[in-house]
Amino acid sequence: MADINRLIETHSGKAYLAAYRLTGNQADACDLVQETFVRVIRKAELYDEAFDFGGWLQRMLFRVYLNGRRAQGRRREVPLETPEGECCPLRAAEAAAGESPEKISEAAELREKLSSALNALPPELRACVVLVDVEGHDYGQAAEILGWPVGSVSGRLFRARRLLRDMLRRVEGI
Repeated sequence: MADINRLIETHSGKAYLAAYRLTGNQADACDLVQETFVRVIRKAELYDEAFDFGGWLQRMLFRVYLNGRRAQGRRREVPLETPEGECCPLRAAEAAAGESPEKISEAAELREKLSSALNALPPELRACVVLVDVEGHDYGQAAEILGWPVGSVSGRLFRARRLLRDMLRRVEGI
């Protein structure tokens, strides 16, 4: 097995960002990443070096998250932005495009509404949205990460998007 510490260090940033998007705060994201890394170290002998370590790590992280959420039975906020102190690509694009303060304010308000609606989703639906719509994975990759059939990802993503649409319509009074 390749040096597990080197692999963990290489992938820790991406793992933290995914954990932050799922949990909504730094403390819980750090706990989730730490618990995931503990499991990775315990199961290191199961990792096949022929496959991508990042994908294996991400599958482990999402499973730890979902198992923990089932055990907790409560909801947390899930921001669509990156953690404090890191550059948000959306904001950088807005600034680079020379957007007016009004447009930037409207975009921030929309992100806040989306984040609130996303927080209201059950963990399984939220995980699908984060993987596909926020992180850009295709359905097959999301299915592999979550350990579900592609049809389950597709169905849950459909339900999640419909719920998000309905929640946003209620907020807008449409």
